Amino acid sequence: MKTENQLFQHSTMAALVGGLFDGTMTFSELLKHGDLGIGTFDQFDGELVVADGKAYQVREDGKAYEVAPEATTPYASVTHFAPDTRFKVTEATTREQIEARTASLTQGPNLFYAVQIQGKFRFVNTRVAPKQTKPYPPLVEAVKTQPTYHFEEIEGTIVGFYMPAYITGIGVSGYHIHFIDQDKQVGGHVFDYELLEGTVEIAEQTAVHLELPHSEDFLNKNLASEDMLEQIDAAEK
Repeated sequence: MKTENQLFQHSTMAALVGGLFDGTMTFSELLKHGDLGIGTFDQFDGELVVADGKAYQVREDGKAYEVAPEATTPYASVTHFAPDTRFKVTEATTREQIEARTASLTQGPNLFYAVQIQGKFRFVNTRVAPKQTKPYPPLVEAVKTQPTYHFEEIEGTIVGFYMPAYITGIGVSGYHIHFIDQDKQVGGHVFDYELLEGTVEIAEQTAVHLELPHSEDFLNKNLASEDMLEQIDAAEK
């Protein structure tokens, strides 16, 4: 039986920072835990968007592809999304304005929230992690060659999570969001957007379940890093 608004996360950002890019959970298993979410793929091959219960892989070419059940992920976060707060947008609204209004409607920055934004965007700026080969580089090196995309006057969905600042090493503090267009053709990791009209939905997460890989690499890798926050910020923001 599914439980709504409980964030399920497989692995940690510390593992990605350390270059642990081999997939350690299948999507058939991951999607048991949520119908909305984000993450990446085996060999760090692109950006994951889970929307309406379906998983899509945005690859280096910026295009989206449906994910096979047997495909694997080294890192992903999902939830069974049931919004408890929503508001309409009827005029051009920046990312910063939406985040400020969202913050005013939630119980504060120390809880976890899932977010879904659906509508027409004046623009969405994305980037996509390029596929890596062994020996894998650290995360900050892997993202240096990532392509970026600028989409204008586009309809679609942004999904993702807000996580508190104290989560460093486990997840990405602040907002970590991905985009897929209405036709499920393009998308990526979002670093800026402006919404023209649409709906913003938020769901406070009542619990967080962290499941760790038991691969040999994960069990033996030294994942301690004094500059963890700086590395995550450099790679994700």
